[in-house]
Amino acid sequence: MKGAGWCVGAAMLTLLAGGPAWAACQPAPTAMVEGIQRELAVNGFDPGGIDGRFGPRTAEAIRQYQQAARLPVTGCASQELLDHVSFHLPKVYSRNRPDTPTPEVEVQEGLTMRGFYVGAVDGRIGERTRAAIRRYQQEANLPVDGQVTPALAQRLREDTATRAR
Repeated sequence: MKGAGWCVGAAMLTLLAGGPAWAACQPAPTAMVEGIQRELAVNGFDPGGIDGRFGPRTAEAIRQYQQAARLPVTGCASQELLDHVSFHLPKVYSRNRPDTPTPEVEVQEGLTMRGFYVGAVDGRIGERTRAAIRRYQQEANLPVDGQVTPALAQRLREDTATRAR
């Protein structure tokens, strides 16, 4: 990755000076950080939210992704990172995300891509996922029950196909 050496060196200087390593990263555009956060979340790495703000949780998720993808570990956002996390094949997933897509994973992924869910896509259905499902169901004029069903996963897939046209 271009510039990775600079970022690692700057991060070391910042650490030696007593500051957080993520603060040494060059500023990245909000849209780029938001895209990285979204892709990290879909791949099972939790950036702490999808808000376009670069902070310690996003930097940690980036480091975890870089380590899993065998990239230089900088914790910094860049266009090269966004391209890698978005387009690299095979996809690099967190150990927390199941290898085989399940309805739970598909629902979390669909909700993440629409901005309803902000956690890591890991197939674990907790209160954050149920709340996101309820918000989506309400907005889509569906019965609101917060449950993962194959029909909900199918609806989210269909919504994705409709948006892609």
